Amino acid sequence: RAECPTTHRTRQHAHAPIATMRVLFALGLALCLSVSSASEAKIILRKSLTTEIPYTYAAGFPINITLDIYNLGTGSAYNLKTTDPWPQDYFDIDGETEAEFDEIKAGGHEQHNFTVTPKFDATPEKPLLYVRGFPAELIYSTDEEGEERTHAISTQMRDLLVRSNEDYIRITAKHNVEWSIFGLGTSAAVFGPLVAYVYVSRMGGSPPLKGKSE
Repeated sequence: RAECPTTHRTRQHAHAPIATMRVLFALGLALCLSVSSASEAKIILRKSLTTEIPYTYAAGFPINITLDIYNLGTGSAYNLKTTDPWPQDYFDIDGETEAEFDEIKAGGHEQHNFTVTPKFDATPEKPLLYVRGFPAELIYSTDEEGEERTHAISTQMRDLLVRSNEDYIRITAKHNVEWSIFGLGTSAAVFGPLVAYVYVSRMGGSPPLKGKSE
């Protein structure tokens, strides 16, 4: 069956936009796959404080600071520098508040530790020292040349209420007495029946059996 040349050319023009759209879609898909497969560092900085009694701070008693750096991405992070400055008017610092790492690979972890000790003289007008929580900071590069610099901050530190040395000693003494009483009570409940049984057995008798008549 013969077709009109005009009709044939019209069909060719109708298919041209569809072919173009397919090509553009394929290019876009390839670009997305290329971007998603590119290596990228994803850094998390975690700041934690530990003391002898959790969340209890006092003058003269050290606070251990731990900075954990995790790379959860698929690429390395380079030239990392973390800093966590504490006010030296109120804290004695043992160790370095700054740390540097050349590289943390994908899935890697680094840690930095130092200690701060509050110095605070309580007065009737100011029985506690209030320290507003502040994060640590981190700067790193996503390329070895250091051209792409990224700034990050740590998880937020809670606010601190620093007690006087005397108040802390009083609280810890009370805490130790309470635990001693609890320990004695627990020991008596556990070992009391056993001691009574052994004592009665050595006296030549046997402990009475409940639920049975003579």
